[in-house]
This record gives sequence, C-alpha cells and structure tokens, in this order.
Amino acid sequence: MDWLKKLPNELQVSLILLIISLGTIIDYLVHTLDDRFSVAPEYFPHKIFYGVLWGTIGYMIFKKYLHTPFSVAFTISATPAVILQAMYIYKGHLLLWVSFLFMVLHFLMFLLPGYFILKKYRHLFLD
Repeated sequence: MDWLKKLPNELQVSLILLIISLGTIIDYLVHTLDDRFSVAPEYFPHKIFYGVLWGTIGYMIFKKYLHTPFSVAFTISATPAVILQAMYIYKGHLLLWVSFLFMVLHFLMFLLPGYFILKKYRHLFLD
C-alpha cells in the first residue's frame, strides 16, 4: 500500500486541472482567430480530460527527478502535449511537420500558466 502514498493529492490534481484548463483557454482563443483553425466541439473537453490525466501521470512518473518549479511545469506541460500529438500523428490527422509544430505550441500554451502556478505552489509539488 506504499504506492497509495505516492499518488497525487486532490490539491495537486486540482492545480494540474487549472494549468491544463488555462492552457486550453489559450488554445481556444488561438482556434477562434481564423476559420481555418476551427476544430470539432469535442476537441477542448478531450484536451482537458486527457491533458489532466497525462499531466498527472507524467508528474507521478518523473516526480523524483523534479527539483524546480520549472521542471515540474515542463513535465506537466510536455507529457500531455507529446502524447496527445502522438495520437494525432498515429491517426493521420495532420502532416508530420505540422504535428511537431502543434506539439511545441500546445506545450508552450500549458507551460505559460504552469510555470507561474507551480512557482507559487512549489511546496505542494516539490519535497
């Protein structure tokens, strides 16, 4: 039962949800700039749900290697950005170079709020 102690607590998951949600709001604003950027309505709830899931899993896996707020924000941002974009590559939604560009952009959309939130709440994520 030691593994139960390693699970993120509710506050950590709530902050990861906040980070992913704020990043998704940035993404939504970008998608509304031009009709060519439009996506299906289920895109944003999908991004939030799986972003929180993969961000939390990424944090759990790499927790012992994370020593700064930036490294935690990087991990929570990069994990869902890479995994979600890999899924889109696998499904053949976009050209490969476009997928890598979007991976970087989505990572930055999560990293921006993530860094400031984790800087303020570092004590909740770092031992």
